Amino acid sequence: MLKRLALATALLATSAWAQQEISITAKDIETGAADAKLAELGRQAAASGKEVVINAPKDWHGKIAAKVKAGGAAPVKLNDSFFENVVVRVADKAKAEAPKPAEAPKPAEAPKPAAAPVAPAPAPAKPVEPPKPAPKPVEAPKPATPPPAPEPAPAPVQTPPPAPVQTPPPAPAPVQAPLPPAKPAAAPVDTSVAVKQRFEQNLNGGKPAKGDVEQTQLQKGDLVYIDGDVRAVVRRDSLGTTLFWLTGELNLQRAELKPLAENRYEVVNKISGSSNISLRGVAGEAQMFTAKVPGETDAERADMEKSYAEGRPVGRSLRVDQLSQGDMIYLGKTSAMIVRRDGGQLARYWLDGELNTGQVGLQKEKGATGKFKVLSDNIE
Repeated sequence: MLKRLALATALLATSAWAQQEISITAKDIETGAADAKLAELGRQAAASGKEVVINAPKDWHGKIAAKVKAGGAAPVKLNDSFFENVVVRVADKAKAEAPKPAEAPKPAEAPKPAAAPVAPAPAPAKPVEPPKPAPKPVEAPKPATPPPAPEPAPAPVQTPPPAPVQTPPPAPAPVQAPLPPAKPAAAPVDTSVAVKQRFEQNLNGGKPAKGDVEQTQLQKGDLVYIDGDVRAVVRRDSLGTTLFWLTGELNLQRAELKPLAENRYEVVNKISGSSNISLRGVAGEAQMFTAKVPGETDAERADMEKSYAEGRPVGRSLRVDQLSQGDMIYLGKTSAMIVRRDGGQLARYWLDGELNTGQVGLQKEKGATGKFKVLSDNIE
């Protein structure tokens, strides 16, 4: 790494270390010129029983920790930092809290004696009434003595019907105890809160973000940091650093974004809300062609007029946003010519401006170098 890093060392253990700052360049770290200073810091921290806290980019952790431990066996705490700077300070070791004595278990209460069940009082028996005497039959008057008649046949004896058998009532169904209420499902853990807190600590000095921005509100020079679903935007100006949260969709392959590292991008151009987006090339850079109108004596002008205008001079030009569907664009070294069908004739123009040949509104002609067909009226 050839960039300059500012290494600020805050030593708080003794009065000899108070407010001491040591600035070390990246070159001193690479060449080993800073080894003695870092070793002395480790020796003093080990002698005072302190620990060394290092905030630095992850790639520098091992190298700086090894230099500090070379001076003494002081404990080293490493924190990851997004900014390309290194902060080393000496702090007291965190004291472990003494475990609280366990409370003695409370004696269990003796169970209360159950009350003896009270038997219900028997219902008084109803008095049985004596059977009433049957009434005496009334004697019929004796008729005159008739002649003897034959004796009638005896009436058949009727058998009484059997007494109905009483079925005992069915036993009541056992009452089931109510089921315990179902436990509510555990809410999913929202990891975005912890990610945002880490971004605020590392990118904004622990201060909360100012608010939300969309992709069309990004400005040139903004830095975009990605961690899962959380996207943080760092904007620097004369007043300092401001942190925002990026909402909505953002295609990380857009030509307006320049990759700096994994999950970190720089906004190199303002993003428009047009659906005709421009994507970066395979090599990671935007496929931009800056077309200039050639001068009257420019050799490329004469060659392109001969190749694409039948040797006739071309004096008119068009901007990139004036391209129309059906136009053909021929790229030279620094100039580009537009051939447009106007009725039954062909009109020629010079292209003036910056053209991204990777956008979806342009189609590269197969087998031809520097030849593109315009497929849309919304070329940017």
